[in-house]
Amino acid sequence: MIGAASKCFLVFVLACSSGSAQQTRTLLVNGTAAIINKKVVTIQDAFVFRAMQRVKSGQEPIILEEEGDNLKKTVQKIVFEEMVLAEMKSLQKGVNVQNEFSKWFKEGKEQKKGLQIIKQRYGVGDADLAQIVTRTLTADRFVQMKIETVTPVITEDEAQKYFKRNEAQFRGRSYESLKPNIVVLLKKQAVQKSLEEWVRSLKEKYEVTMLLES
Repeated sequence: MIGAASKCFLVFVLACSSGSAQQTRTLLVNGTAAIINKKVVTIQDAFVFRAMQRVKSGQEPIILEEEGDNLKKTVQKIVFEEMVLAEMKSLQKGVNVQNEFSKWFKEGKEQKKGLQIIKQRYGVGDADLAQIVTRTLTADRFVQMKIETVTPVITEDEAQKYFKRNEAQFRGRSYESLKPNIVVLLKKQAVQKSLEEWVRSLKEKYEVTMLLES
């Protein structure tokens, strides 16, 4: 499967430089961007995912089919979501996002117009879009829960060492006046490090193939 997907993406790259616009679009939409736990993430999945984000944030235009690094970042977001959801399943964890889901689909006429544009462009239905929103909200909520479980304790020694390492940039301000800010900063860094380690563990646990990087 992976070999076939790699060939499909190569064909798409060649089509960009020599094929017609219609051929390029067809290959691009049908191309495979990544595989996680045998689930295929297509380039169209990335386009729809990004379009949904733009609807939510009110960005225009709704349809902006990314390429290069921007496309890779969107695919990486989808892959991360898939890993988080897989982890939730393995831990038999569940979250209720019904309120957020209802709010998402009650944003008004402009949002409904944007969703209609996506449906017409990519041939997806209401159920498909609802699933995308549900999965994103669920993954976001689980990540937030993960963050809330990280409660780093910053010792006096750690705070003082940070102050001494960076004393030159504090322009004569005392340690005592800066200590509260230093503690907050070190806590943020500790949470970030913990999350990075968690993401690395997910990447080791779940089989991911990023074909856009091939």
